[in-house]
Amino acid sequence: MKKFIMVLALAASIALAGNLPDYKDLCRELGEIPGWSLTKCEGMKIVNPMMGEMVTAAKTYTKGDARLDVTAVSGTQAIMMWGPYAAGTTMENDEAFVKVEKIDGFNVGISYDKKERSGSVIVQLSPNAVLAGTFENMNWKEALKLMKKIDWKRLSKLFE
Repeated sequence: MKKFIMVLALAASIALAGNLPDYKDLCRELGEIPGWSLTKCEGMKIVNPMMGEMVTAAKTYTKGDARLDVTAVSGTQAIMMWGPYAAGTTMENDEAFVKVEKIDGFNVGISYDKKERSGSVIVQLSPNAVLAGTFENMNWKEALKLMKKIDWKRLSKLFE
């Protein structure tokens, strides 16, 4: 069954991949966050006859010891990144939590390590694209607030 699901995900990513944006367009949409330093955006577009197309763009934002790594990605990798949240499972204990919410019309998966003050925010932009943020030395609410400074709607339109 697991093998069947992986084949289905791969087929879906190939079927949905066509006409992806250029990584430079994604870099422009990631933009700046006022008051935060950022690295130069890095990205690439890959076309493979067996795996289909993929595009990715990434930036790192820092302020003091706080860090937010943001990546817009499409294709099989995006489907796999969204996979843990797809079933809508939530979990919480004294050390961590995982939850899925609907925010501004987007499915958003959040995982957070309470002790380490680190985690991830994954925004499903389309069936085969996500905006993924991993963060360190900040509360998940602050990370989500920073992620929302990126225009999710404009970014998602690039994958239509």
